[in-house]
Amino acid sequence: MLIDFHTHLFPDAIAEKALARLVENTRPYASVYGETRPHTDATTAGLTASSRAAGLDVSVVMPIATSPRPSETINNFAAQVDALPGLRSFGSVHPDNPDAMKELERAASLGLRGIKLHPEYQGFFADSPACAAVVKKAAELGLWVLFHAGEDIGMPPPVHCTPAHVVRLRDRVPGAKIILAHMGGYRCWDEVERMLPSMDVYLDTSFCLPNERGEWDRFARIIRAAGCGRVLFGSDSPWADQAEALAAAREFLAAYGFSGEEQAAVLGGNAARILGER
Repeated sequence: MLIDFHTHLFPDAIAEKALARLVENTRPYASVYGETRPHTDATTAGLTASSRAAGLDVSVVMPIATSPRPSETINNFAAQVDALPGLRSFGSVHPDNPDAMKELERAASLGLRGIKLHPEYQGFFADSPACAAVVKKAAELGLWVLFHAGEDIGMPPPVHCTPAHVVRLRDRVPGAKIILAHMGGYRCWDEVERMLPSMDVYLDTSFCLPNERGEWDRFARIIRAAGCGRVLFGSDSPWADQAEALAAAREFLAAYGFSGEEQAAVLGGNAARILGER
C-alpha cells in the first residue's frame, strides 16, 4: 500500500483564495527557499486526481485551525474528507481555543485518528503550556499529533517548533504520539541529528526528498537513527508534486540501500498501521 501521509486541501468555496494567499506569503522568502508554486488547485477533486495519477492508495489531509475562535467547521470538514475514497484526514484545534479540549473529544468521536498543529501559523511555541495541554489530552484520547516542524517557507523567524522545543514537550507529555513533519524539522537538521535519540517521535518526509537533494546523506542518517518503522512518506501537496515526491522517495531509499521491507514500511506500511488501513 502506498500512502502519502502529508497533504493539504481546502473546501471548494475557499480553495482558490486560500491558495493564492499562501503563495503570496512565500514570495518574500523566495531568495531563501526558492520560488514556490502549487501543483494542484487544493480542492478535494484536485488532490484526488493527483493522488490517483501518482498511483497512491491513500492521501492523508492535514488541516490547520488558524483561529483560536471556537469552531466545529474544520473538524466537520475533516470528517467528510476522511470518508471519501482514497482520502483520509486528521483534524485540528488551536491551542488557544477555550473549547480545545472539548473539540479534541469531538474530533476523536468523529473517528479522526489525529490532529495537525502548525506552531508557525497558529502562533505558539511547541513547548508552551497551552500546546502541552492539547498534546496531553490528545494522548489520553489516543490521537496522534502531527506538527509542522522547523522553518516554514512562508513565515519569518523565530522557529516555533525546533527539536529542542520537542524534547521539552516530550518531557512534559511522555506518552504522546508525535509525528514531526519535514524530516523532524525543516532546515533544523543539525539539531534533529543531535537530539533525535531524545525525541521518541515519528518523522515524515514531506517537502524534503524532492526539494533538498543536497541533504540526502543526512536524511539517510536520520532515518537509520529513527528506524524505518518510524518514518512516513509525505509530499506536502500541493507544495510538491505527489508523483515527483514518490519517485524521489523511491530513488532515495534504493540509492541508500534500504531493504525492500524498509521501503515498503516508509512508503505506506507505517502509515497504514497508524490509520488502521489494511
